[in-house]
Amino acid sequence: MSSYAEMICQDTDCTPEDAAMIEDIMRNDIFHSTLDWQSRAEFRTGAREAAKLLEENRELFENARAQNRALFRQMKQTQCS
Repeated sequence: MSSYAEMICQDTDCTPEDAAMIEDIMRNDIFHSTLDWQSRAEFRTGAREAAKLLEENRELFENARAQNRALFRQMKQTQCS
C-alpha cells in the first residue's frame, strides 16, 4: 500500500481497496493534479471529499476501475504474445 493510501485509510477509515479508488478520485476529480503539493490539511479534506464522492457514485467508480484493470490485462497479454 502506498503512503498516500495509508494516509487515506487513516483520514477516512476506509478499506485499502477503497483507498486506491479514493486516491484516483483525489488526483482526477478533486485536485486535477498530483497529490505531492497538498498540505496535510488539504490532503485530509480532499480525501474526505473523495470518499464522499465514492460513496455517492460507487457503482460508477467500481465499473471504471474494473474496465481499467481489464484493459491493463489485455495490453499486458498483447505485449507478452
